[in-house]
Amino acid sequence: MVYALIFFALLFVDQISKALAYAFDIENITIIPNILSLEKLRNPATGDLNTGMAYGLGSDQPWALPVFIALTCVALLIFLIALVKISKRKRFLRVSLVLIMVGAAGNLIDRIVLGGVRDFIHVSIGDLSLFNYYCNVADVAITVGAIMFILALLFVDDDALFRFHKKKEEQVTENASAELAAGAKEPDNDLGAEISGVGQEHTDKRE
Repeated sequence: MVYALIFFALLFVDQISKALAYAFDIENITIIPNILSLEKLRNPATGDLNTGMAYGLGSDQPWALPVFIALTCVALLIFLIALVKISKRKRFLRVSLVLIMVGAAGNLIDRIVLGGVRDFIHVSIGDLSLFNYYCNVADVAITVGAIMFILALLFVDDDALFRFHKKKEEQVTENASAELAAGAKEPDNDLGAEISGVGQEHTDKRE
């Protein structure tokens, strides 16, 4: 239930933010100077829509739209099955899947309804073309979800490959086992001392 609420809440944020950005035709609203701004994608050839995938990749290819729609549908089905099957204890991993699904669903809606994705978040770092692109809330959700997914598999989950506190937990377990073993021996020692004491008392009385 919680994951469903997260999914639909973020999906609503994605869709409403796109609608507002395009309705008000926002342009150059600076968030972080020279790095991040809100600015509607300008591309008259596609109706100001991104016909590629996340961050504008593949937008110039005519085959991109149907392929991305098909791949997104398959991916959503796979992630949904994974979300159902993954242990409820793995909350971090499950949230990462929800975020990826939100992003995929948000952009899928745009592609099916509009024929392209509405981008309005402009990231530009200097003259680096790699860091000069447009995206939206759905793209951000996919990126954050993907990062969380990797972190979950490598560090966060109980069976993570490089779990940070695994060694610490093992040490705590070893210490606890040692204490239990030591505690189990102490009563025997006390009992032996008592028996020795009783035996000594009988010896003293005989003398």
